[in-house]
Amino acid sequence: MPCAFCIPPYPIPIPHSPTRDERMHYPSMKTNITPPSSGLRVRRQTVNRNGVSHHPSLKRELKEECHIALMPVFVIAAVWLLGCWVLIWARMYQSFSEDLTNHPLSNLGNKRDILSARLRQFLDHGNTTNYDSSWVLKLLAEPDYMKQVQELLMKDFQYPQLVLGAYLEPPLQTDERGLLKLRTHGPENLTYVSYSYKKSESSTLGACSQNGAQWTLPTFHPPGMDHHFESNVFRKKNMFDIRWELASGVDSGNTNGGYCPVDADPYLPWIHDVFPSRDGKFVEFIISNKRRCNTDPKVFQSDLKNLEPQVALVSVTVFVICMLYLASLLVADAFTLIKMQPIPVKRAEYQWGNNISIVNEKSPISYDQSYQPSKYVLATALDAAAEDGKFTRFICRFHTLILSEKQNQTKLKQVILGESLSIYPYNPEHANYIKRGSKPMLTSPEKGHDEQIWNSVYSIRCPVPELKNGTVSLRSLIASGKTISQSNGAPSIYIDLIPIRTQVRTNKEGFGIPGIDITSSFDPKHAWGEDHVLPRVELSGRWANIPVCMPPVEEQKLPLAYDSIMPNNVNIGENTSSNKSHFLVGCVWASRSFSTRGQTTATDSSTFDRLLEFLTYHTAIAGFDHMYVYDNSDTSIEDNNTASLAHITNLFSSQLVTRIPWPHRICNNNRPAHSNPGERSSQYAAEASCRARYGPNTEWMISMDVDEFLIPVSKKWQGIKEWLQHVTATEKDTAILSFFQTRALPNIDLMLPYNGLASKSCKVKSPKDAVLDATCAMKNPNKTYMETYNCEPTRHPKPQTWAWRAKKQIYKPSFVWNHFVHYSVVTRLVEDKPFDDSGRFQVKAPYERRVNELTEGFMLHTKTTSPEMTSNWQSQCPRKVSPTKSSCAVGIPSAEILGAKESSLYQDGISASALYEANCFRHSRVIELIPRLEQALRLVTNHHSMQ
Repeated sequence: MPCAFCIPPYPIPIPHSPTRDERMHYPSMKTNITPPSSGLRVRRQTVNRNGVSHHPSLKRELKEECHIALMPVFVIAAVWLLGCWVLIWARMYQSFSEDLTNHPLSNLGNKRDILSARLRQFLDHGNTTNYDSSWVLKLLAEPDYMKQVQELLMKDFQYPQLVLGAYLEPPLQTDERGLLKLRTHGPENLTYVSYSYKKSESSTLGACSQNGAQWTLPTFHPPGMDHHFESNVFRKKNMFDIRWELASGVDSGNTNGGYCPVDADPYLPWIHDVFPSRDGKFVEFIISNKRRCNTDPKVFQSDLKNLEPQVALVSVTVFVICMLYLASLLVADAFTLIKMQPIPVKRAEYQWGNNISIVNEKSPISYDQSYQPSKYVLATALDAAAEDGKFTRFICRFHTLILSEKQNQTKLKQVILGESLSIYPYNPEHANYIKRGSKPMLTSPEKGHDEQIWNSVYSIRCPVPELKNGTVSLRSLIASGKTISQSNGAPSIYIDLIPIRTQVRTNKEGFGIPGIDITSSFDPKHAWGEDHVLPRVELSGRWANIPVCMPPVEEQKLPLAYDSIMPNNVNIGENTSSNKSHFLVGCVWASRSFSTRGQTTATDSSTFDRLLEFLTYHTAIAGFDHMYVYDNSDTSIEDNNTASLAHITNLFSSQLVTRIPWPHRICNNNRPAHSNPGERSSQYAAEASCRARYGPNTEWMISMDVDEFLIPVSKKWQGIKEWLQHVTATEKDTAILSFFQTRALPNIDLMLPYNGLASKSCKVKSPKDAVLDATCAMKNPNKTYMETYNCEPTRHPKPQTWAWRAKKQIYKPSFVWNHFVHYSVVTRLVEDKPFDDSGRFQVKAPYERRVNELTEGFMLHTKTTSPEMTSNWQSQCPRKVSPTKSSCAVGIPSAEILGAKESSLYQDGISASALYEANCFRHSRVIELIPRLEQALRLVTNHHSMQ
């Protein structure tokens, strides 16, 4: 269409010829045609009956003239746009190249990869879903490059990695209707605390430098601070009152930060371990429920109320789609009901802008501003949630550091590798609901401790983003361990863990349990409303810079050269499972010294000798493929050879024994019957860590103490492993084997007079004196614990009525999903049979059964009897001439030998016990195994001394 300024402001005379009617009525009218002349065109005009002229080519000609007139404008505009486009691409090239300019790795094609990825991102208009950081992967795979990153970290921070930290967020707020308010605070409302290593550690030591569990996580104050925070026994002070000192430290100038931030921000998970899976597909977190630490409602009202969010982190519903589908088949309209009940999260169609300042300008680390974070919204329906956000509780952000050249200076830049939403291995609320007689996961402070041990420890998993660059992927790098420095164990990949904060549910029915109709007990629309937008990650309370270390190492079979020191040529490496490296492994939580429950000062320092005997027996005789020792020794002790259990575990091949540093302290060491009952959080988390880390690589496993020994009864089995192989071959459904337990007594005939430090209870005697004359008795150091404590207080089988309470179990980790010291509390049945109820401490047959002590095996529990406990044993133990009912702490062995056809074969001559009434029974199988154990102990120690 011609433009307006192409039409002149005055009329143009248009020549025309007379029409036919005009010629008929006006014969004198002539055709008015302009004669041809130089430079003029003759236009033919047509006129209609009304005298209106028509020019067929006039419109087309005017367009052509307009185009000719505008051609200079078009040319100028095109040149200007082209210049701008070239300038933009030149600037982009310069900006994208800054990361590797003059870098020694630029000749490896990394610059091309970076440009390709960043330009694709630019062409996608910076959409978050199309954000591509895959160009970083090749840098992460280059040891020399990551070494330079760590050197720059050491230069700027005197630290080889990013410092672990926590951002503490103010409490949630609700309106007058109880509806969760939007969290609109700014970055200034978050309190940041950092948790670096102790100063006694080498400044160049990385968080992934020690084998096994993550040892740098802050979980509790050390014993050296008990004078300020109180000890973990008989405490009276609420942690809530000192939460900020726990989080940031007692001294405001403390550069190491505090000891634990969870009391100051109870939505932060109480993490005890973190590790990637063997295939690198996810990172798993072992988390304890800190609200269980102090539960006496008369004393700890503040703690119980403050730590309610710890239950919210556990109680989120996580179950698989097949369970929903199954429920829809079995319950009328079940799917309609269920799909409204989980806590689903969706991503908004638009992303956050960069209109707020979240970067510390003084920090030597810059941030990749091209990353646009997702906007997450709490949904009220499962079908409205993102596919990966239907059953979640945490946002997981993965990031790393690269080098960036700016103004001729090399600086560090943080690059976001991607985000994911967490998943749970099973639905905790569902597992709690089907327990017979269970209570809601959260009870009011007035009701106190609810004894629900299956809610003590749980785990979550953060899926690793599917980031690829050619044949290199983020998951493969993590699985291979290439992201860890081989020289100092410093990581190059980190996770920020952001809890999704909502109110805590108090109903037992939970939220999303298959087949459970919850009418009005919990309505997400009344809890957080429609489209409740979560604050961006940078404005949320969170754990920051959690290191991603090595996945659990798959141990190889024992080399043949080591078999020669093992008695009877026990084939420890043999495995009947085709797809797993091990058949039977054990987990042990131990410390160089420890206090028993309820003790404040008395300690037991027998762990060194006990652990040596325990490991020797179970690897050389019982046939275990591997033992994992979680070393809970106090790491604040000065660094010497006996500060940990390493000098004992080092006596064994690394393919037999693995030591895992585990510095996390028990939060409550009271006795179970105390008004504030004990919570051995460190032990519970260690067991969960061992099962999650090493369970996938074994057919069977067991968690034990160093004073427990598994004894096969029949002579046809050389060790407990051979018996277990028989069970596996003959019983397809059996997944849990329970050993009932009683505490053995020390045989007084094998003990010596106490010759330690004098005390009120015990007087010092010479070892040459008779034990009959001693005030107290002690173990003979030349006797093994197995021999000394081979004195069971009851005949076999052990009493059904009470011996089950302290049972220990060999179980299949593929079947048992949560094990708590003595019991399998959550199993695969929660998914396979979601509508069946479950026993509180026992799994129904045929999955669990008791081990027959008469024909299969038994557990010998050699718990220490201290010299103080034997004080005046002569008056406590009944004599034969006048037997009375009394408490005797030492063992008076009976002439009856368990498992022996003729007791006279094992009769002793004159002994200290001859005058007293028998109170325990020796077992013939233990007597037979003792020479083998003594031989194995000599071989282990001699083998080590010859190296």
